[in-house]
Amino acid sequence: MLIRVSAPGKLFIAGEWAILEPENFGIVAAVNKRIFAEINESPDKNIYITLKDFNLNGLKSVFSKGKLKFSQKLTKKEEKILAFSKTAIETTLRYLENYQPFKLRIWGEVAEKIGFGFSAASTVAIIAALLKFHKKSLKKEELFKLSALSHYLAQDKIGSGFDIAASVFGGISVYRRFDPVWLKSQIEKEKDIRKIIKKPWPGFYVERLNLPKNLQLLIGWTGKSALTPKMVKKIQEWKQKNQSEYKRLIFSIGKLVKELINAWKLENKEKILKLIKKNEDYLKELGKKSGVNLETKKLKKLSEIAEKLGGAGKLSGAGAGDCGIALTFDKKSANRIKKEWKKNDILPIKAKINFSGVKILN
Repeated sequence: MLIRVSAPGKLFIAGEWAILEPENFGIVAAVNKRIFAEINESPDKNIYITLKDFNLNGLKSVFSKGKLKFSQKLTKKEEKILAFSKTAIETTLRYLENYQPFKLRIWGEVAEKIGFGFSAASTVAIIAALLKFHKKSLKKEELFKLSALSHYLAQDKIGSGFDIAASVFGGISVYRRFDPVWLKSQIEKEKDIRKIIKKPWPGFYVERLNLPKNLQLLIGWTGKSALTPKMVKKIQEWKQKNQSEYKRLIFSIGKLVKELINAWKLENKEKILKLIKKNEDYLKELGKKSGVNLETKKLKKLSEIAEKLGGAGKLSGAGAGDCGIALTFDKKSANRIKKEWKKNDILPIKAKINFSGVKILN
């Protein structure tokens, strides 16, 4: 029985960094650049894994005592590449308890790392494929929890889970992070993953937003990948030494996002653009104060071009590379922005909002 699943990548529209703190919201979107997972029966008692984009083919493994153990010695590079897939499989098989050996193949529409959260999308696609293969049905909120738990473990218990939310639910959403302290305590004391998934997660919230009329969402690739976990640790170190300044900036971003959610629902175009610009200003300040270069020269140029040509631009996600975004409500403005980006070595990405989230393809 061959099963194929796909999950979309993500974009952060507003609320970066503040989303890591309790009670703060972010606006997140799913994009139509997807990760695919294909699963069928194994010819024997082993599990076989193929990551097509990394030329890792048919890696043989067994699942024993909650861990996936490979028959061949992996290099450190291979271990790093496999980390999220391995944890997704381990977490799901622990959830299922009984499993049938399988062959799993994973690949993406975009092979390069361009900041669309493909580690999260692959986690969601793998878990959804494994559940379907084992005839286990979960509601989307439960799939989010299982995927978020896996991604959280693979990232050494950091991250907000917003990218998982985008891949599971699709569309544009208001998202609030689960309480990480609560989740950590559950992981430490609860051996049965199914009990953690069934419980309400304090703090977690997701709400679908409509797309404002005539909104043009543009994505620009800076040509440089960012390492989010390292940046999170650096920002956390700065936070410990500069509590009041950190709280001021995070509170400001959190307050701004609440205003933006209201403006978005009311389709107040001028206010949406104004608040997107202000969000970029706060992120720029956070980068300068913390010493973490969140707004690179290209991200700065991306935003300046958008603003000059009638839109609003900002970094998307953690910053320090990857993608930036621009919002405008005018098609001519959108075309001019993309043209100017190209002149400045910023690559416009042909992607748009994907409203379906994770889906079973057969």
